[in-house]
Amino acid sequence: MAAAALAAAAVGLGVARSARATTVPGRLYVSPLVIYDNAVKVRIRHNTWAQTIHYLRGAEVRYDVTNRGTRAFSLNILGSVTGRLAPGQRTSILVYWGRRGSFVFRAFPRGARLRVIVA
Repeated sequence: MAAAALAAAAVGLGVARSARATTVPGRLYVSPLVIYDNAVKVRIRHNTWAQTIHYLRGAEVRYDVTNRGTRAFSLNILGSVTGRLAPGQRTSILVYWGRRGSFVFRAFPRGARLRVIVA
């Protein structure tokens, strides 16, 4: 009887350890982000660009931002700010997606939108 209880407890511990955490740190994603006059796009796969992107909660992303528009833009994503980027200028920002939800960001002034969904 005691051996059966001990075996059941050991199985329960194994299951608890194998469960995957949703906010596992240590993975850094690098994504090119391009600001155009009429769009803000992020590369999600090789040769695939999107205006709406999806991440799991806890993702840490470094965006390599390029302004390919005809005027200067600035982009603020959760407090990570590019500063004013002249046409053709590049910079990078680091963003931690720690909250679930749907977020919309706009290039300033009067620029296009970027939509991010965090699950």
